[in-house]
Amino acid sequence: MGLCGERQEPVDAAAWIDAALPRLMGAALSLAGHRQDAEDLLQETLAKVILKWSSVNHADSPDAYVRRAMVNTFISGKRRKSSTEVVSHDVVTAEWRGRGQGGEGHDTDLAARDHMWQLLATLPPRQRAVLVLRYYDDLPDAQIAEVLGCSAVSVRVAAHRAMGTLREALAPVPSEPAVEVAAKRA
Repeated sequence: MGLCGERQEPVDAAAWIDAALPRLMGAALSLAGHRQDAEDLLQETLAKVILKWSSVNHADSPDAYVRRAMVNTFISGKRRKSSTEVVSHDVVTAEWRGRGQGGEGHDTDLAARDHMWQLLATLPPRQRAVLVLRYYDDLPDAQIAEVLGCSAVSVRVAAHRAMGTLREALAPVPSEPAVEVAAKRA
């Protein structure tokens, strides 16, 4: 629905896609983690959506319909894919470099971002989708639940587990306590 609860006017598929393409590509990149995979995900999603454009056009929100289709395509594609390849988020890194953000700590920031994208790529597809929808699309849990076809509680559980996995992966390796070191020397 549009603002004030009104149903949006029907939109031409090509015009809607032209307007939404940058936003959709950003979401696809966040989900897929690699430009080639993101382009494939977006292409597959748009191919499905165009075939059902009359349904999309009559939905309360074409954005929500397409977002759900993209997330479902991503999750089902990850189920089929047997590869465990972990890739860096090369497009985001290249874009960040292109912004002229040089200076002290710049390379450290890039390395940290790249490492975070690598860690995000290791999450199960559903957990990754929850984090992308929450932090990239800035959706509340209720809308994420609607996109994923689950409850808001399931969204919070998936986000909690994903964040726990990321925190664990980022935690420094504890060094040996001084008592154990002293005992080894004796």
